[in-house]
Amino acid sequence: MKTISSIALLLLFFYSNPNGTKPPVTDAEEVRIGEVLAKDFEHQEGIQPTPQSIKMDAYLQTVGDKVAANAQRKLPYRFHFDPSPAFHSAVALPGGQIYVGAGILAYIDTEDQLATVLGHEIEHVALNQCHDRLAEVLSKEHFTASDADKLKVDPFLESYGHDNEFAADREGVLLAMKAGYSADAAIRLLKTFILLGEQMPDTPKEGKDNLEARIEQIRAVRHSSNLPKPDKETALALP
Repeated sequence: MKTISSIALLLLFFYSNPNGTKPPVTDAEEVRIGEVLAKDFEHQEGIQPTPQSIKMDAYLQTVGDKVAANAQRKLPYRFHFDPSPAFHSAVALPGGQIYVGAGILAYIDTEDQLATVLGHEIEHVALNQCHDRLAEVLSKEHFTASDADKLKVDPFLESYGHDNEFAADREGVLLAMKAGYSADAAIRLLKTFILLGEQMPDTPKEGKDNLEARIEQIRAVRHSSNLPKPDKETALALP
């Protein structure tokens, strides 16, 4: 009986997952799971709506909608303000939930720079990087999409790795350019990171080399693109 049961289980697994692939997640499921993860993120960060944060969310959404208009995946992208001054970055969650920290907004001086940050995060979603990580987490935890309430946001706050981050830079800058923003804005922001020593998880030299390589890639994108290059950047209009 033990042998028969084992064979039956193996056959069941084979026919339900013949290629050993990660569990499929539809767009609608990803969006719903993203909303669950967004609530967990807000709980961890202590984010509570205020009159000012509502205005900030509205401005981020206005710029984000322009940038997301040409994204490969058509999802309900939602942009949120995280008021923590210690959050010097932005994060994308499955389904298009994107948070921008007060810490990185302190370094941004034009709407073009903001657009390139949002473009980078949009591309983590549009390039299926968030989707693939979600599938990996579901597989690792032996969950299905219906187990969304059991998920925590922590696995989605880590880097997507060198190649994926560079892809998000490249495609994100193109999204911003298609929306009428300047690629030079992204270059200036990354130079600011170098000067301030920001976003350098490795040794200072490794971090500096990484940021300089990102700058060179953006320069190459700008040079090769036939998209219009604005004469000047758009003024930042944070409320």
